[in-house]
Amino acid sequence: MITTPTISTKVSTQAANWTDLLQHLLDKQSLSSAQASDLMNGWLTESIPPVLSGAILAAIGMKGVSDQELLGMVQVLQAQSVRATLRSRLISTSPLVDTCGTGGDGASTFNISTAVAFTVAAAGVNVAKHGNRSASSKTGSADVLEALGLNLKANLNKTQEAVDAVGITFLFAPDWHPALSAIAPLRKTLKVRTIFNLLGPLLNPMHPTGQVIGVNNLALVETFAQVLQQQGVRRAIALHGREKLDEAGLGDKTDIAIVCDGQINLLELDPTALGLSPAPLDALRGGTIQENAEILKAVLTGKGTQAQRDVVVLNAALALYVGEAVPETGEYADTFANAIGLARDVLQSGAAWRKLEQLAQFLQ
Repeated sequence: MITTPTISTKVSTQAANWTDLLQHLLDKQSLSSAQASDLMNGWLTESIPPVLSGAILAAIGMKGVSDQELLGMVQVLQAQSVRATLRSRLISTSPLVDTCGTGGDGASTFNISTAVAFTVAAAGVNVAKHGNRSASSKTGSADVLEALGLNLKANLNKTQEAVDAVGITFLFAPDWHPALSAIAPLRKTLKVRTIFNLLGPLLNPMHPTGQVIGVNNLALVETFAQVLQQQGVRRAIALHGREKLDEAGLGDKTDIAIVCDGQINLLELDPTALGLSPAPLDALRGGTIQENAEILKAVLTGKGTQAQRDVVVLNAALALYVGEAVPETGEYADTFANAIGLARDVLQSGAAWRKLEQLAQFLQ
């Protein structure tokens, strides 16, 4: 039986005076990870007045989010996650990958990172896809997968077991992070993007060894890489498409930060240099839940348009790299090029769609 952990009500003296903390932020000073942890505990225990919470969130947004602020809040939320049955997975050394962006780019693309997850799994890398319903887009990963037959209410034990049985699972965020319900009223009242919108990709309860996280702001690329580095993720990529995407796009270069062996390397990724044809953002647009479900099925069965397939191949190549599916050659571009070939073969074979069908059947 899984039980929801008790939220700690301990708040340090350092951050107990929320007004002083607000002034600290208004002075353009970032919080330490300890202060950020205290702040998140304050929100979870609903001990911060809503008006003051709104001011604090606005001050963080105006200042710019730091790696220590994200790290401190993530540590509190991870400690409150439902993960009592995950001990075997938590100590596993086998590669386990997640593909989850921050959203909020306003591009209304189809569910690229979801398509990438099944492509990567079909290529032989285990995937724990963390996701939710739509927040800032028309269709979230949970929405489209539910439309394709995935049971979002599956037993959490079985959801975990799917990684070993199928090679991929979907972790419906609200089920794994019940503590977040405490801040739902605040988010609903504010109706604007805040630091809360950035936390999801960092909260995978299965602690993957590799992650690809797309962000909607170039300034966040290195910040997210620093958080992933400090979390001890073995390999990771934080990226921002220059078309203002939280994915790697086909119409322009993508700025990426690669975390590998504790080091961070900043690079530009040019899709044309990897043999992919340029395509405008309009070629990647999605639509309603049903329309996105149809696009997803078409792409995963080797159909869809060339641009739809190519953008999945490009992003899957990055995930295959962090999942250690392609041997290192010492040159990142060469490694990505090899991964692109693998991803393309998987899509053409229809194996990615079969993975989705297998997962849906397993979770019934």
